[in-house]
Amino acid sequence: MTQYEADVNRLATQLAAMVTAPGVAATASDADTVNRARLGLRQWCRQLLNDITPAQHTHVAAEPRLADLAVHPVGTLQNLLVADPAPLRLRDHKDTASAEMANRDWVRLGHEAELATHSWATADPASRPKGERAWSTVADVAAVAETTAVLDRQLIDQHPGNDAERVLRDSAEVGVAAQHVRRIATSGPLPPPQPLQSAPHRLQPIPVPTLQHLPDALTNLGRLVTTAPHLRPRAVASLIGTHIPTLEMLADALTAKPPPAQRAGRRRFAAALRAHGDTLSNLRVAARPLRSIDMDDRRPTVQAQAITELMTRLRDREPWTDPQSQQIALASLLPALAVTLAFAKAAMAGVRAGRWFEPADGRLLRWRKVSHEHPVTEAVELAIAHARGLMGQLPRPTPARSPFRSPHEVLAPQLLYTERIRPPDPTTPAPAL
Repeated sequence: MTQYEADVNRLATQLAAMVTAPGVAATASDADTVNRARLGLRQWCRQLLNDITPAQHTHVAAEPRLADLAVHPVGTLQNLLVADPAPLRLRDHKDTASAEMANRDWVRLGHEAELATHSWATADPASRPKGERAWSTVADVAAVAETTAVLDRQLIDQHPGNDAERVLRDSAEVGVAAQHVRRIATSGPLPPPQPLQSAPHRLQPIPVPTLQHLPDALTNLGRLVTTAPHLRPRAVASLIGTHIPTLEMLADALTAKPPPAQRAGRRRFAAALRAHGDTLSNLRVAARPLRSIDMDDRRPTVQAQAITELMTRLRDREPWTDPQSQQIALASLLPALAVTLAFAKAAMAGVRAGRWFEPADGRLLRWRKVSHEHPVTEAVELAIAHARGLMGQLPRPTPARSPFRSPHEVLAPQLLYTERIRPPDPTTPAPAL
């Protein structure tokens, strides 16, 4: 999981605090800081829309009209966000203390925008929301763009002398389009997006100080093995050797203090889990004599060692009898079995790529590429079938949900337009946006 959810939550919270405090716009005096923050917000909006809906703007004219907004609302907003916001000039404020406080708020806003943009751009593209789930991200972009337009209006009101007509037109167009897109995005159910995952090359081993960290550590081990550029046969065999004791301890945990109604079922599953360890031993034995000249990715080994150290510390303490430990053991079963699938994928990748070698029988060559008839491939297939059979007996976990509120939840419409009410007489001019 990346820091994106936390970063974008801080961005929305800071933006909400500033738009509801007009003094931040009135007393700001550092034009470079303000313009940098405005540009950062525009770049964040632009980056997300380009990644989530890359082709929407191709259907919209260079200068969108109302018809474009009606037919292609997301593309229209995307088109309006292409240009950078026009820079503003700020007048000096007599109260230097207030000006410094306001400038610090703008510095923080620009900083949060940069962090959110970076954490989004560096996450694994495969983990970005797709299909119906993408509407939540579209709603987030619309909420931030709409709020930014309101903030620009506050700046123009408090700092006359700029190219007011140009800035107001830009902010009004973006604000109207963003409001329309937000209404469309939130008109139906918004499935909570799954937290973004780190890109494979950015994955790192995580510490495992307590039993509560075991499920996440096993999940991370599986991802590290799956995404490793290369693992030598001996490395795979060594990783299997450290993983088998973990499976045995989880089997012990299932039978440590089971509920009476689950006692028989847990005993059968624990026996099958121990048998699965024997299946992995076959893969370990088959891989050990093989060789590879390519370098290992050390990250899976570091993660496996951290898990082993935890299990060694807990081996003599009988930590599995209390309800919390039992829940942790149950939550660790699927990730532990998924590690087997990762081992199998790494082994088959080495064989198919011709990077694993076996001793040759002839006199001219000492080593040859591992053939698909080698016992290691049969051991891989058996381990995969056994792991999937056990995984099919376990309940599917509830998808993780971010603990942070999304921008479209933080930046509620009531926050932006507290003074927008219907006039008593429709023939009189309506309040300005």
